[in-house]
Formats: sequence, structure tokens, C-alpha cells
Amino acid sequence: MAIRTGEQYLKSLDDGRSVYVDGRRVEDVTTYPAFQGVLRTLAGLYDAQHDPELADVLTVADPRTGQVHSTTLLEVHTLDDARTRLRCDRLRTDLTYGMMGRLPDFMNAYLLDIRSSLLHAGKEREAARLGDYLERLRREDLAVTHTLVDPQSDRSTTDAPPEAVHVVERRADGMVVSGARLLSTLAPVANEVFVGPYVPRRPGQEDYALAFTLPLATDGLKIVCRQAYDRGDGLFDTPLSGRFDEGDAILIFDEVFVPSDRIIVDGDLAAYNAVVGGAAGYGPLQGAARSTAKLRFLTGLATVAARATGRAGSPRYQEEVGELVGLLNVAEGLLDAATLDLHRRIETRRLGADAPVPGPGEPAVESRVGISALTFFFPHAIAKAVEVLRLVAGSGAIAMTEGDLRHADIAHLVEAYVHGPDVPAERRLQVMRMVWDATSSPFAARQALYERYYTGDPIIGRVLFFNSPKTSEAERMAERLLADGAR
Repeated sequence: MAIRTGEQYLKSLDDGRSVYVDGRRVEDVTTYPAFQGVLRTLAGLYDAQHDPELADVLTVADPRTGQVHSTTLLEVHTLDDARTRLRCDRLRTDLTYGMMGRLPDFMNAYLLDIRSSLLHAGKEREAARLGDYLERLRREDLAVTHTLVDPQSDRSTTDAPPEAVHVVERRADGMVVSGARLLSTLAPVANEVFVGPYVPRRPGQEDYALAFTLPLATDGLKIVCRQAYDRGDGLFDTPLSGRFDEGDAILIFDEVFVPSDRIIVDGDLAAYNAVVGGAAGYGPLQGAARSTAKLRFLTGLATVAARATGRAGSPRYQEEVGELVGLLNVAEGLLDAATLDLHRRIETRRLGADAPVPGPGEPAVESRVGISALTFFFPHAIAKAVEVLRLVAGSGAIAMTEGDLRHADIAHLVEAYVHGPDVPAERRLQVMRMVWDATSSPFAARQALYERYYTGDPIIGRVLFFNSPKTSEAERMAERLLADGAR
């Protein structure tokens, strides 16, 4: 099949999966009203792969087979490969305005990262199993999501709670698992799910040290979704909610059978615990591209809103938007750096002992540009952009709806009193509804929470960075000057 069309993607979702939203079983996700916006968006991305003007960026040909597949599944060997991935990540996140953090792009990159981690840890068998799955994705162009986090039944410990997914029976042809995982973004409208590591497992938790893949239509797998934010209000009133509400769900495994050929890791603590730490950086590159696209969009929307309200000429608001432009410049530089970082790490591992030795003054510990940007820079930059949007729009973001604009009794009054400076009322309202959806709607609240926890608990992330080799490298520099002063 190689690359699919939007129609093929939509047809693939009519598979009898068990999806629950608002206390109701959804019989067919392809016709469920609240999913129509995100389905159109994803189908559009599949169709974009067939657009003659975009296909050379979004797809590549496998040099071994000649088969065309998504560039998001391209394995990097050269710097040109890394730049090819960057072009694709930039375009796909530009087409979705950076609003969807768990596009299939993310999982394709994440799975490549997991394979790189397994290889780096010497886990050849598990890496080969995941390699086979990646080849299948290249052939079938599936939309895959993940579920990584254990239920929040006891956050006083990082140990696996009894409610987490675990083996209840091992068979010659596979295993049976039960338990729950969260938070599976895109699960209602993806084809398959990867169940994998997030926090380390300890000795005695081997039955919880699992990584495997499954179709989301598997018997016994329940997809319990949060309330949908696309409530059918139309794209004028909810232009973001109505297009990009990718959905989040808890996955409940009620004695689910996992065939042997779907198992990546089963009980091997070393393999399970190696997955997170040794990644090459495919996922952070895609995440940085998505965050950069979102920052660019929010910066542009703040500028549009300033013009619609007449504040664009004020130095006070020029200063605020100007700061966003500066942050956007930094973001684009970080994105280029993450691309080089990905290639450099892959090349260093390939060369092994023959890798170049850092020269005087050069850092000896490898950088982590992408994950550092996602953990520290982008949450603040995007939060700042949202705050500037609120400042520029003011109370104007609490806007009436398209229905009021079109109502025969008051349309002329709306036009007379709700316009901007040389800006018709319809244009001003359209801008303000978009600002509201980006800053104040339930969709916006979820986006803010999502950005904060995109790479997991930010406190844990900071502690991990403190305990990394890079800290010791920086400390040695300070100690060098202290030692020089003590002579």
C-alpha cells in the first residue's frame, strides 16, 4: 500500500473498536460528530502526500525496494537525511499550525528513537522486533499512537501500581495483559497503539516491564475518552477546536491477548529501562518543529489581533509582539541545532572509538538540544505567546458568535458597533473568535496543560538534567578557575 489517501485512512477506522465518549459507546468513529474536525485534518495530511507540489517533501523512496513511504519514517544515516526529515517535519507541522502534538509523525519519530536506544544498549533482538514493525509502518502508512503512563492511583511512588498494564498469562503464542494506561492522545482516531516505557521498572516488576503494539480494535481493549472540545459550533466560532481536537483517552486492557509477533519487550528490565535514555533524537526534532510552528502561528495571530484592534501602532504592544518574534528566531535556531544534534549523535555512535575527540574548549559531553528545548524553552515561549495574545485582544476576545453576526435583526447593529479601525465587524469577530479559541476555550486550557507536560513532569525533568554528565562538565569548568585562584 505504501502511502495512503485520506479516504483510505478514514475507511481503516471503521473497525468495530470500543470507544466511549460522554458515557456513550461510539459505534463508528468516522461518523461521530465530535471527531469530524480532526478526521478531516488527518485525512488532509494523507492526501497531501499525493500533492505533486508537496510529495517530494512528505514522501521518500526506500533505496532498497524503491517503495515510497512517509518521510516521517526515514532513518537518518547522513546529514542530508536529517535535513530531509526537518523539511518534512516543518511542512507537516506548518499544515497543522503546530496545534497537534501527537500526529502520527511523533510516533514514527518516537519509534525510531526507541530502536536507536535498544541498539545503543546492545538489545539487538528487541531492536530487530521494533525494526520489523517500522518496516510494516512504511508498507501500510498506519496512524499510530502511544500510551506510556501508569494510572495515577498512587503518585507517592514511581513503582508500577497494581492497576498498571501487566502480564496475567503467558502462552506459547503470546501473552494476556490487563490494566490501564494513560494518556493516549489521538487514540480514538489512530489505527494502532504502542504500549511502552515511561518510568523505569525495578527487580520484581518484570510482569510490568512490557512494550508491545496492538490494533486499537483489539478485543478487550477499551478506549475511554475525555469530553470532546469540538462541540459542533462551526469553524468561525471555534476554528482551532473544530480542526485540531486530537482527543485523549485512557486505555483499559481487560484480559487482552498480545500475539508473540507484537511483543517488543517482555520482562527484560535492562531492555525496558534502556528505551528512554539512549534515544538518538528523532522525537525531539519532530517536537521542536511542532512547537516552532505553533509559536510562529501564535506570533502571527497576535500581530493580526493587534492590527484588528488598532494596537499595532502602539510601542507598548509592538514591544510585546516584538519579543515573540525574538523568541521565534531562537526557536528556529534551536530547530536547526536539533537537526545537527540528531545527525551528530548517530554519526558518533557509528564511529565508536574512531569518533573525533573534542578539541580544547569544546564540550566533551554530547548535547541534548531537542529535548532541552522541549523541556525548558518552548513551554515558556508558548505560554508567553498566549499571554501576549490575551494582552493584545483584551476583553475583545470575549466575543459574540457568528450567529449574532448573521441574525437579521441585529446584523446591521453588529456591523455598526463591533468593527475595528478600517476593519469590518466580520473580520474583527473572526479574529477575536480565533484568539478566544487559542487562549480561553476548553481546547486552549488543554493545550496549556499539554505544553507544560509535553515531556513529562517538568520537575522530574529538571532533576534528571541536574544528574546528567553535562552538569559535571560545567562544574569542572568552574572548579578549574577556583583551582587557578588557589595557587
